[in-house]
Amino acid sequence: MKYTIKQARKLSDKSQQEMAQALGVHVQTYRKIENDPDSATIEQARIISKETGIPYNEIFFIGESTNSRVQEGGAM
Repeated sequence: MKYTIKQARKLSDKSQQEMAQALGVHVQTYRKIENDPDSATIEQARIISKETGIPYNEIFFIGESTNSRVQEGGAM
């Protein structure tokens, strides 16, 4: 199953603030990453995967994939 970054964060019971701290960025920057997965660096994607406990290949880090999932009725 594939997850959006937001879904992965929520499944791991972490707040946006906690994820921002793990990434070493301001919470507004983290929110941008959730809304625009294309903006995540490879290192940020690796940290998100580690922090959420969800393998990298199960999280959408490409905006088009995330948008198509939402259009298909996937929850965010």
